[in-house]
Amino acid sequence: MLLSSLFRTSTRKRHCHTLGASLWLLALVGMVAAMPSAHAQETSYSWSPGQVPKGEHAPTLVPFRTGQALSFDYDKATRVDLGQGQNGDLRIKEALTLTAVVQLGQAPRTKAPFISKWHCVTDGRSYELGVMPERTVFFAISNSGVYDREAREIYTDDKLKVGTPYVVTGVFQPGKRMAIYINGQPCGSTGSRVPQGVFDSKTPVLVGNRPGHEAGTGFDGLISEVQIRPVAVDGKDIARQSQELGLAEMPETDFEDTRPLPPCRAITKGPEFHWFGYYDKLEFDPTSRYVLGMEVDFNGRSPQPDDVIKVGMVDLRNNDEWIELGTSRAWCWQQGCMLQWRPGSPNEVLWNDREDGRFVCHILDVNTRQMRTIPHPVYTVSPDGKTGFAPDFRRIQDMRPGYGYCGLPDPNRDVLAPTDSGIVRVDLETGESTLIVSLAQVAAVPHEHGDISQMKHYFNHLLVNTDGTRLEFLNRWRGPDMRGFGTRMFTCNPDGSDLYVLDPHGHTSHFVWRDPSHILAWSWHPDLGNGFILYQDKTREVSVIGKDVMSRNGHNTYLPNTDWILNDTYPDNHGRQHPYLYHVPTGERFWLGHFPVAPGHGGEWRCDTHPRFSPDGKSVVVDSTHDGKGRQLYLIDISDIVANPPGK
Repeated sequence: MLLSSLFRTSTRKRHCHTLGASLWLLALVGMVAAMPSAHAQETSYSWSPGQVPKGEHAPTLVPFRTGQALSFDYDKATRVDLGQGQNGDLRIKEALTLTAVVQLGQAPRTKAPFISKWHCVTDGRSYELGVMPERTVFFAISNSGVYDREAREIYTDDKLKVGTPYVVTGVFQPGKRMAIYINGQPCGSTGSRVPQGVFDSKTPVLVGNRPGHEAGTGFDGLISEVQIRPVAVDGKDIARQSQELGLAEMPETDFEDTRPLPPCRAITKGPEFHWFGYYDKLEFDPTSRYVLGMEVDFNGRSPQPDDVIKVGMVDLRNNDEWIELGTSRAWCWQQGCMLQWRPGSPNEVLWNDREDGRFVCHILDVNTRQMRTIPHPVYTVSPDGKTGFAPDFRRIQDMRPGYGYCGLPDPNRDVLAPTDSGIVRVDLETGESTLIVSLAQVAAVPHEHGDISQMKHYFNHLLVNTDGTRLEFLNRWRGPDMRGFGTRMFTCNPDGSDLYVLDPHGHTSHFVWRDPSHILAWSWHPDLGNGFILYQDKTREVSVIGKDVMSRNGHNTYLPNTDWILNDTYPDNHGRQHPYLYHVPTGERFWLGHFPVAPGHGGEWRCDTHPRFSPDGKSVVVDSTHDGKGRQLYLIDISDIVANPPGK
């Protein structure tokens, strides 16, 4: 598409053919006054009856608000080609702000750009702003031309409504910040892993489609104005622009619900901080009276070898009394010290510690206070409480700090896949331990998506099934040129035999056994996409659970009544975490709370809610910082929800 076929304005040349364009320019003039000289390169585009794109794939001009807009059609692969702009002014290398006034005609069929300089094959990726199939907005920047460590993409939690106009803005400040605004309101931002610049390529800029992929990524809807500026525009100016355009309606959010939230109360208090950690351990005793937790007197930094935490329990029937049980020097923020009630025992708890140069596990009778120590840590425990399983916590700490324990170095740090490190089975009565699966053994299992023989491997996230007959674990690896880590989900017998690659596709995250032969995991499958996928062990049978409701990664478990799934979300773009119940038979979701994350709780020492249920299925405990008192334990009463399921 020739640039001459467009109506184009800039600081060098302005015309006004429509009232819609006039409103746009009023906002633009207000911003230009506050902009640096770099604005000599800014570009704006709108269209009028006298300036209509031409060609086979040109969108049609239609009335829109008080002016006109281009109508884009996925089936016709419509787009407008802006090329490189005049004098290459769309080849921006540093700060960048993309803005588009849009209206969805229908929910996108695929990831659909509003503005795209993002060629995935030959000429390289630079920047893109658009909408996802679930109607959330995305904004992407690459500094290298590919999606690697020098690229970043952020998303909103808010969803654009079909048939409603919005002004959508993406702001990039090199090395510091990426943000998305919808109708002048901040809807997503990040200050981590922000690229240092924008890749300079000859890839053209398209409106309403992606260069090189036009037949499969088109936008369905209206676009009336587009603006591309080589500066990181301030939020106040973005809000002012929205006001000038008369666009103020906010998008939808998944978290809107008119039903009242269930009762929630703190069961621990300061000045110390309290939490439990991971979601797949037994936090409650069998009577649902006592709640385990950990106590520490600092926040906001990584554990050091000399840092000691206290372990204890809360008596829910005695004014939430905190009862101290012991201490640990083997812990991390995400999973604590693997503190948990011993399955099948009415009075024993166990947790990991570091003593005499090794990691160990304490088993304590909370009534008699008799404690014994076995010479190996545990991660997960069989349902009968007789057997524990553990990865090499030294290896995890070396490979992914924050999930292992500090204080002991990995003796195989320079070995890619050692033969003497892996998964250990531990007899919780005798303390005898046996290596059942080695890293070398699993690394030698062929990977269907590439050669991993030269990668550095580790194991993490172990879980025994509901009758103790199978063990699940994740095989992960890193390489010098990798972004993040690779992943395979394995299952095996308790003695390490009958290894099976259940998920080879590289995206297994949080999971739970539903029954002896099915695992529900957040992952990705080539036939199903992202979602909570139900895997049948030792088969390729898969299905999606909660496809349009449980659409975000979270920490999922089944309640004792498996009609219910307990789950949560990571912090949304407004900094809130959302635990919830999902009713499997009806597909209905019940929010349990909307907890803001207090400042200073990010990265390794973030405080995920990690919801855990009571044995009677009537209560949930979460970790949260929403009261501004640091991480504490909160009890949520779900008895009314589960006693009155939908459709009853």
